[in-house]
Amino acid sequence: MNEIKFKVNGFHCESCVKLATMKIEKIAGVESVDIKEDGEAAIQASREIGLDEIGEAVKMAGHTVTKI
Repeated sequence: MNEIKFKVNGFHCESCVKLATMKIEKIAGVESVDIKEDGEAAIQASREIGLDEIGEAVKMAGHTVTKI
């Protein structure tokens, strides 16, 4: 199991967190997603997932990701 930690930027409310969580959960191989309201996030995945792939998933919701 791979753990990837990162920060999601651009949250304004709890709905932003929920939307980003739903988008990331759709990435193939993602087993669990934990995102806090301040943007700190960690996912458990069955494969290596790059920040670019995570960034693409949340981009349509107006968010970006950065490495912690």
